[in-house]
Amino acid sequence: MSKAFETLRRAYTGLSLILLNTVLFLVVVIILLELVAGWLLNRQATAQSAAVSLTESAYKDAPWKDQFFKDVAAYQAATGGRQVYEPYSLWKNPDFASATFTVADGYRKTVSPPHTVGDSIVRVWLFGGSTMFCADAPDEWTIASQLSLNLHKQYPTKHFEVSNYGLPGFVNDQEAVLLSKLLMGGKRPDLVIFYDGFNEGHLKVGMVKPMAHGFYELYDQIYRSIKERLWANLVWKSSLLTLVMRSRSDGIKFEKNPTVLQERAEAVCTHYTSTFTFVQNLAKTYGFQAVFFWQPSLLTTAKPLTQEESALRNIVEASNGQCYKILHATVRKRIFDNPAFAQLPIYDINNAFDTVPLPTFVDYAHLSYRGNEAIAGSIAQCLLTKNLIQP
Repeated sequence: MSKAFETLRRAYTGLSLILLNTVLFLVVVIILLELVAGWLLNRQATAQSAAVSLTESAYKDAPWKDQFFKDVAAYQAATGGRQVYEPYSLWKNPDFASATFTVADGYRKTVSPPHTVGDSIVRVWLFGGSTMFCADAPDEWTIASQLSLNLHKQYPTKHFEVSNYGLPGFVNDQEAVLLSKLLMGGKRPDLVIFYDGFNEGHLKVGMVKPMAHGFYELYDQIYRSIKERLWANLVWKSSLLTLVMRSRSDGIKFEKNPTVLQERAEAVCTHYTSTFTFVQNLAKTYGFQAVFFWQPSLLTTAKPLTQEESALRNIVEASNGQCYKILHATVRKRIFDNPAFAQLPIYDINNAFDTVPLPTFVDYAHLSYRGNEAIAGSIAQCLLTKNLIQP
């Protein structure tokens, strides 16, 4: 009996050692793979930064550029590109604070000029995607901050509280959902501005899944397959899993058929006007003004392009540029050149850079700080000439 027991004990000890060594080996392999994946991701980020010479040319004369690039790198390292879940509107940004780049309560900070106590307060809300979030500019050079500066100059007896609700990846109807949430929460604006266009073309017209959000694949992968918050956090924080997800062959694909793109552009245009009507009805009910602006893009602007801008436009046109160009032409025909919309607060500012020779784009749609300044100026001028703010 003792001999059999001794044999069993030795077998169990041997198996335990094999199992323990196997687990230790797998842990070491995973740690090494994680380190390698982190190194590869850093190399990818470095290569992507070096590949876009537009950024350097657009910021070469900015005295704050070194601090800003340092702060942006810290933001990207701290957040890992992840978003914070937000009911109904789906997500907002993780909070972050630095000298030039600040996100508070999920939204980008707006820098406003000092004002005199007793000034009439005008609350302005801005909605849009990443081009309104303005990750390529410091806090004081976002569209929201520059618009605040412009409005304070035009109306010196008023104090403008400008809130930037622009969020990366957001599309027009998603912004209307966010607006509705804010209103139902008791907040009230005097003026609401929507700044859209490129995401409608890139994410709604160009995607293989029409009218699905551009982040559909990402949320489908994570929220359908991962049930536990602990595991979800691991996915966001793991360099290895991030690299695996990026390498999936079933990622974002773009439609190339011109006929299909035109059909989708027509559908998106119809949906855009429906959202416009919905927001205008909200404005009447809650007592605010609502203005829609269609943004410029490197693909449709008539500005004198720099050498770097021209080279990038050629690259984008060869990949997925047609989806936005077709949508913009459709929107111009059905909305901006349509007499039925002539008296409505919906404007195309695609021509904002037509006489600007300096580099204003840092990629296909996102702008440098000078580009944001020009857009804010165009919006402010439109508000002034259309008497959308009472003196």
